[in-house]
Amino acid sequence: MKGKLAGIICLIFLLWAFLLPTAPLHAIPISDIPNPRKLNGTWVSDVANILSVETESQLNRRISQLATNNSSEIAVVTVPDTIPSATVKAYATELFNTWGIGKRDIDNGVLFLISVNDRRIEIETGRGVSPYISDRQVKQIIETQITPEFKRQNYDRGIINGVEEMAGRLEKINFYPFPFMPIYSSIGLIGIAIALSGVILIVIKIREWRQTLPTVSKELQNPVVFRLNIPQLTEFTSLGMLLMVFGLSAIAVSINAWVLSQETLTSLFIQPINQLLGSVLINVIVALASLILWLSIEKFWLAQLTAVFQTPIQRDETSRFGLELSRNYGWMIVCNVPALVVLWLITSTSILLTIPSHLLFAITSLLMAMGYQFLWLYLVNDMYIDRSLAREQHFCQSCRNIVQSVGSDVTNQYLIKPELKAVELGNATYTVYSCDRCYPPTNQTAKSDRQHVYCQSHILNEDAVCPKCNYPTLIDAKLKQSRKPKKFPKKASKDAISIRQCQNCFYEEPVYPFIPAPVSYSSSTDYYSSSDSSSSSSSSYDSYDYGSSSSSSSDFGGGGSDGGGAGGDW
Repeated sequence: MKGKLAGIICLIFLLWAFLLPTAPLHAIPISDIPNPRKLNGTWVSDVANILSVETESQLNRRISQLATNNSSEIAVVTVPDTIPSATVKAYATELFNTWGIGKRDIDNGVLFLISVNDRRIEIETGRGVSPYISDRQVKQIIETQITPEFKRQNYDRGIINGVEEMAGRLEKINFYPFPFMPIYSSIGLIGIAIALSGVILIVIKIREWRQTLPTVSKELQNPVVFRLNIPQLTEFTSLGMLLMVFGLSAIAVSINAWVLSQETLTSLFIQPINQLLGSVLINVIVALASLILWLSIEKFWLAQLTAVFQTPIQRDETSRFGLELSRNYGWMIVCNVPALVVLWLITSTSILLTIPSHLLFAITSLLMAMGYQFLWLYLVNDMYIDRSLAREQHFCQSCRNIVQSVGSDVTNQYLIKPELKAVELGNATYTVYSCDRCYPPTNQTAKSDRQHVYCQSHILNEDAVCPKCNYPTLIDAKLKQSRKPKKFPKKASKDAISIRQCQNCFYEEPVYPFIPAPVSYSSSTDYYSSSDSSSSSSSSYDSYDYGSSSSSSSDFGGGGSDGGGAGGDW
């Protein structure tokens, strides 16, 4: 009996010894891998025991420096193998999310996982890192910096090279809130001062214009009165309006930087595309707020015009303003061109990493803000007013007082004979203006002096204007009514059927019968043509699947990964 028992025990030991090489002795569950942040506040967990003490110390110092610079986190883990996970990549993703490498909602973590028996390294990147460092670039780091050393069994140098390269790239990314430096506060204060000085200058210039009324129509040079043309604001307030543009743009930049710098919004604006969209939204809001100031300047300008013309002058603020915006939709596109340029830049991570984030979006904000302000300037400057009011109002050259037209019952007393004849023929009417302040009516003789009045003509029939005396006194007449029967018609006008006769200077001109021009026809080949054209185009579309993962709380920042990164064998 004892012999049989001893035989059974020996058989068990033999089977155990035979199956020992195939048993997963080195398999370590993820839950059993020591978390270096919880263990001793470091970043390296060398379970496979392939790194020297000096290398671990160097890696911990470098990663701690990176975490201090921009809050990024790198974990370095070595394991004998990744059994029972299906792949090393799946093991790395699960470990990354279990520890939560990187800051929560920023996801700026990186995991270096080395599986010795699998002879494979995986670099897992967090969601916030992937837009800046692509999987292709991670693959390049592995192939150029790590695997050459691993093939020579030099694990220390390989992992140091990889961490140094990745840390250098991460340090160029701004994972902190947008740096609202004191310079942005100064820009905002200077912008307020510039904008206010522009408003004050515009008000002063408008008041000066009202007092001097300097704009005189060139077509009306009369010593008695002048007609006022309503100028555009930029004709005499261009400096003030430009100051408003630059001042409000500086304010927009400061507000944009301040909003992006709020720590509570860091997770929202950490992605470049989100930061760009936020910058566009902020600039639109600031632009709409500043429109109130521009419209206030316009209201003041209209009020001054109302005082000048002594009649209410208003703008159609609904249909006209919308019409101006629709006509100048191109301006809206121009305003957002900087955003389109930045959108192109952030599609290339290599370009984006060479430009500081705060500088890129500050310039974008400035250009967009200036675009919107120039749009408001254009709309306010091109405001709609009834310019017929300016044509109807006349001012005295001496006292700048609005002059009134004399009554229609006494207008004929100021007209000369040709003008009376034009009125009689129905070819023109006349309006007489006189300044009662400078030339008060004492008697009809003084008032009738043409030197003290302005007679404005209104031609009703342009064809009746005589080319010789320039009065609208031409009429149609028969040939026998010519005042020059011996000289007219001449040889050149023997085919005339009638004449046009001036009732003032006796000028006459022949009228010939109308003969339609001959119609010419071209060959049928001029009317027909044919052409053949063909074109082809092709396009392709890429589709992307975005997964999701969760992370448990730990002494890492709580970041997550969607499986970004790359791996390589050695």
